[in-house]
Amino acid sequence: MRFATAQHRPFTGMRLHIGRSDIARVAWVPRINSFALPAPACHQGWSGLGAGGEITPTNQPVSCRKCQRLAGEPDDPAQHILFALPEPSAP
Repeated sequence: MRFATAQHRPFTGMRLHIGRSDIARVAWVPRINSFALPAPACHQGWSGLGAGGEITPTNQPVSCRKCQRLAGEPDDPAQHILFALPEPSAP
């Protein structure tokens, strides 16, 4: 119970990171003995309960596209760059 209570303080009103992934919305998921723990609203898979620092709270805006869609936010029309290519040289 102490762990669940301790998780509510940092994640209430915040978003979360799973490792270095996108920033997700927080959903409170019932676990053992009906204690609710923070988890990504989009159900992104991850291992653990957060005790080992697998998830961290953040106040940065949500960047997870699935979380944005679930919240009814419009898709960002910009294509995200995966990696930068060098500019072609003139012949």
